[in-house]
Amino acid sequence: MKKIAQIAVLVETSRGHGRQIIEGVARYAAEHGAWSLRLEPRNIDDTPPSWLKTWAGEGIIVRCDSTRMAKAVIATGLPTIDVRGGAPKASLPLVGVDNERIIDAAITHFQERGFRYFGWCDLFGDKYSWMSVRRNRFLNRISEAGMSCSLFPFPKKASQNTGWSQREMTELTSWLTALPRPVAILACDDEHAHFVLDAARRLGLRIPEEAAVLGIDNDDLYCRVSSPPLSSVDVNAVAVGYQAAEALEQLMRGKTVPARTLIAPRGIVTRQSTDVTAVEDSDAATALRYIRDNARKAITAEDVANYLAVSRSTLDRSLRATVGRSATVAIMQARLAIVKADLTETDLTLSQIADRCNFRSVQHLANLFRERVGMTAGNYRKEMRH
Repeated sequence: MKKIAQIAVLVETSRGHGRQIIEGVARYAAEHGAWSLRLEPRNIDDTPPSWLKTWAGEGIIVRCDSTRMAKAVIATGLPTIDVRGGAPKASLPLVGVDNERIIDAAITHFQERGFRYFGWCDLFGDKYSWMSVRRNRFLNRISEAGMSCSLFPFPKKASQNTGWSQREMTELTSWLTALPRPVAILACDDEHAHFVLDAARRLGLRIPEEAAVLGIDNDDLYCRVSSPPLSSVDVNAVAVGYQAAEALEQLMRGKTVPARTLIAPRGIVTRQSTDVTAVEDSDAATALRYIRDNARKAITAEDVANYLAVSRSTLDRSLRATVGRSATVAIMQARLAIVKADLTETDLTLSQIADRCNFRSVQHLANLFRERVGMTAGNYRKEMRH
């Protein structure tokens, strides 16, 4: 009988991101068998469990958020995979989310809706390296695009917990009041986005017409209880858990694994908080809505121009002035977004997707996807899953 490996899963159960990682670990264990998962209720900043020092297991998967936790898992001498990256000096093998691509997906989501003014909100300052990566990526991308961005003035001393003080809530309200409108606000996670939405509604801002709010993590609880429901970046945490388990299996067999494996996000889960076209030009707004509503059809720029009863040159001039791209490019981006969603969320073959989206042939779609996305459709599907 094959020995059952004992695996400690030191991942927070209190938040959606952690629970999704655990789901991925469990999925790998179910598919490959012979694992016993030691799991208990945890918060992200909990201290190492007292039983860890004498635990006779075979491996550890940990959301390492502190030097203390890193030292504790290293002291066991057991194969360990980190799924957080909060103690980079510990040099634990990391399987984590790709923070830069998360931000890129968020910016694309806002740009497709025509936003020109942006805001970023977090309370952490430089407490976490991964948070700084997200914030800096957002600010740099917005600056490179020649657009405006306002940074929420987080406290000089980073918050020591996830709660918002009354002073911070007052500062948030003042910040929101001063923002130009319409504005697209990206929060560092869904919890922050929930507070931003709540403050914006209490100010009487129309969501998403005056302020569109996007979170990160696609935490089901925060997204559902927010009013209106919160759009969020699905960071692909289930795949993080699955690939972390796969890497741990390799370590337990005496093999080496990459020092860093970053998993691309699945994409944006659009809910009411960002479901808007935010451009002042009425023709551009109508064109973008028409393109989004007909993305599965083989529409052309001429079709869009005819729908608006304007010339093709007028249409392109309007779109370039508001969203920085022509009608042809906007159509292609919308159609590829649909293809990406089908690859991620369904088991349809590429041929079936090509038929469903009215591409002239599967080979045309395959070539277009590889040219525009930088990888084959098959590799994209594999990367988005486990």
